[in-house]
Parts: sequence; C-alpha cells; structure tokens
Amino acid sequence: PESAVTIMVRLCCMCGKPQRALSLVEEARQAGMKPKLRNLTPILAQAGSTGDLETCDGVWAKLKEMGLDPQDTEYAAMLRGLRGKLERQREVLRQMLEDLPLPSDPPLVEEIAFSFGVQNVAELRGAEPPHREGLPEEGGGSWRVGWTSVDLEGRCSLTGRSLQALRISAAEEKELFACTAKLANDSGCNRGFRAFQRWIREQEPYDVIIDGANVGFNNQNHEGGHFQYHQIEEVVHHFRERRQRTLVVLHPKWMKENADLSVMRRKRRKFDPVSKDEAPNSPEPGEDEEEEDDDDAPDIVYPHEGITEAERTASAGTPLALIRGWKELGVLVCVPFHDCDDWYWLYAALHSFQRGREQVQVISNDHMRDHHWRMDSQKAFVQWQDRHMTRVSILHAEDASLKVTVQLCPPRPYSLRSQVSQDGQAWHFPIPAIRSRAEQLSTGRPASAKELEAAEHRWLVAWRAPLPPPPEPAS
Repeated sequence: PESAVTIMVRLCCMCGKPQRALSLVEEARQAGMKPKLRNLTPILAQAGSTGDLETCDGVWAKLKEMGLDPQDTEYAAMLRGLRGKLERQREVLRQMLEDLPLPSDPPLVEEIAFSFGVQNVAELRGAEPPHREGLPEEGGGSWRVGWTSVDLEGRCSLTGRSLQALRISAAEEKELFACTAKLANDSGCNRGFRAFQRWIREQEPYDVIIDGANVGFNNQNHEGGHFQYHQIEEVVHHFRERRQRTLVVLHPKWMKENADLSVMRRKRRKFDPVSKDEAPNSPEPGEDEEEEDDDDAPDIVYPHEGITEAERTASAGTPLALIRGWKELGVLVCVPFHDCDDWYWLYAALHSFQRGREQVQVISNDHMRDHHWRMDSQKAFVQWQDRHMTRVSILHAEDASLKVTVQLCPPRPYSLRSQVSQDGQAWHFPIPAIRSRAEQLSTGRPASAKELEAAEHRWLVAWRAPLPPPPEPAS
C-alpha cells in the first residue's frame, strides 16, 4: 500500500540513501500505486538539507511527471538545496508565483529571504528599520529584504512601487472558456446550453453579470429568511444607473407564481472533473450548425418565454411585477429548468471578457469551489475570479420601510498574490498569518483556500537597492 511505501521512503532517507528511496517510489508506481506528494517530500527534504543538487533535480522532475503540485514544504526544501545557485533559485521562485501565490509556512518564508541574502527574517517584524541588507548584485547595488505594508491602492511603503493586477494569459483564457463550455454541456441538457451559446453570441458584450439566486438569498441564512426579489432589483438599479450593460441570470423555479422562496440546502448532483485535455478546442457551435430534432424536447427560447399573463397583471412591487420589469428592460435570461445556472453566468462573463469587456464583473458571493474542482483545479480560474468577481452584501432597514442598502466589494486594484515587478527588481510576497504546515499536518486540518484568503497578510519584500549617487566633484 501507499502508506507502506511512504514509511520505507522515510527509512531510506534516514539512512542517507535518497536515490534508493526514489527508486522505491518509481517501482511502486510501475506496480500500479498512485503516488502522493508525501511519497517524495522526505527525499526532497533530505537532499535539500545536504545540498544534494542531483537528487533535488530528480525529485523536482518527478513531481511534474506525476502531476503533483509542490507546496510550502517542497519549495522550502528545493530552495535550500539550491543555495548558492542564484539563477536556479530565481527560476524556482518564479514557478512558485504560479503554484503557490500565498506562501505561509515559516521555513519557506525563511528560505525566500535567504535566497536574497538575509537570514532570520522573522526577527525583523516590528524592528526598526524592518529590513536588512542582503546579497550584493553584479554591477553594483545590493538586495534588501524586510517587512512592508501595502495600502488600499497596492503601493508598497518600503519600495514605493505599486503592485500589479495580474491577468491570465490569452491561452489560459481560451482554455478556461473551453472548459466552462465542456462542463456546462456535461450536465445532460446540452441542447439548452448550445442554444444559449448561439443567443449570447448575438448579444452585445455585458459589463455586469448578476448571479440572481445568490443575490436573492444574500444575508437570508437566518430563521424566516427567504428569496428576496427586491435585493436583485436594487443591484440591477445600481448598475443601470451607472449605464452599465447588465444581465441577470435566473433559474425558472424563481419565476413561478407559487415559487417556494424558503432557504433550502440541497445536495448538488455529483459529476466527474474534466481535465484541460478533455476540453473542446471550439466550444462555440457553428453559425450554420443545426441541432438534432427531438420531438419530445420542448422548444428552448432565449432570453425567456416572454411576459406571462400573471406577470402582466401583477401589482407593483410584487415578485412577478419585478420579473416583468426585468424582462421589459431586457436584462433577464432564464436558464433551462434542469440545468445549473452557475455555468450560464460564468460562460456569459467569459464570453463578454473575450469580446473586449476586460473589466466585466460577476456579482456573486459564490466561490465556485465545487466547480473549480470539476475544472481539475485550474489555477487560471482562481486568478480570473480574483479580477472579475464582485462580492455583495445587502442590508435591510430595521423599520418596515423595506429600504435596502447594497454594499459592493469589487476586486482590489492589485492582485493578492506573490509577484515580481516587470524589471525583476522587486519581489513581493503576501504571507498569511495562519498555522504552520507542521501544525496543520499534526491536527489533520490543512488550511483551506478560504482560510488563506481571509487571514491577515504580512508582506515580505525583496528589492534591489540602487547604487548611491557618486560624490560631488571637489570645487
């Protein structure tokens, strides 16, 4: 079993035989074992501590070959093994920017600082000054490492530099778009989604996509809480007042005259993840493509089936009257009954993004964790969310006025992730104040992505200090 292989690997490392340990993992894999990160971590840690560069490189290559993502412990060991190899360390740090945007484990933080020539960087927190001179640079000048603060606009107090708002690449954008289409079609109701693809292609791009169900249930997780149409109305009004092209995506169950508005927790249907290799190259149906006839399937009409008689005669302020208003304004799209509305608003946002609305925003508090898993945990999806998801909080007046206050939390002007400046002269690392990796493993409770994001962040910075100006010539 895999656990026995891990024990044997640790014993080999204790005896100073890392290559034998690496062979054991490979033999077990050839015999059908699915490798885990813990099978290789002891080898990398032992090789890193002894400066065995050959073994470090071998393990690092195996991680990639086996599809295993290195975490804090593995990056710390690799940086330790590469001490003195500055260019190689920079390569590993650049990889870490993608794989581990929020490094948190103290040993890794120390190795990051040490790669720029500063030891015991934790001691500098709260010191004056909170930085120390590090490695000299070829051509003059030197690196400095320390703890800094970043203001609301993303400006670093030590370097004076502004952090970047990092975007996904064009290739990642295309891959994410294709994967979303694949997963939406995978629901079993392909016909409805493909009709939606043709409809959205004919529309002008949107500035704002509203997750209707999420906004309707915002702050309703309490006794007596229920779906609130007025909350959606206030959000729609907010953006239309600012002349932003808006689309509300809503499931048809919320458009019924007798809709059950109570807060219900239902188990989602389980589907398998879809890897990027399975995503179609062309998620868009062709313009001349015709759907196969299905006599039993009802016609699917987008954006909706028109204003019903009940909506036409509904009294002002009622749910049906609000729905009628959204239809009249042309801001509502209704998804097929058996489909997941999440894929529709995500696809609509990505479609607008691809067509030039680079600042398109999705209004929702949904972190899409289950969908991220189905996307085979694509890192580009998390990075895209960071730039295009606006969180919302809706507060109700305590009196009977039904007055609603909408509080929006758009993305920061900068990305909360490790990054290097375009000229390579400044590296910034947001360090979440959470339990160490050892504590997480001992309790069996690894830190979640939500915990990493919600934690207080202390910024570690390494920057190249310029040469002092030459002395004034004697007069």
